[in-house]
Amino acid sequence: GEHGVGLEKINQMCAQFPPEELQMFHAVKAVFDEHGLLNPGKAIPTLNRCAEFGAMHVKAGDLRFPHLERF
Repeated sequence: GEHGVGLEKINQMCAQFPPEELQMFHAVKAVFDEHGLLNPGKAIPTLNRCAEFGAMHVKAGDLRFPHLERF
């Protein structure tokens, strides 16, 4: 792993790791952060975020709100 995944590289994790590995990351984080207080939404993508990222590929990049800035 790499330190500092944060928000900058989080979408690439959905493409880089299979769902089973992402689930393992969530399980390990849950052991140390049972209530999700440490850096919520960072380092490990949520399923919702992976689904949004995947939809961009499945729908050939058609976005629901194309006028909104993406980070």
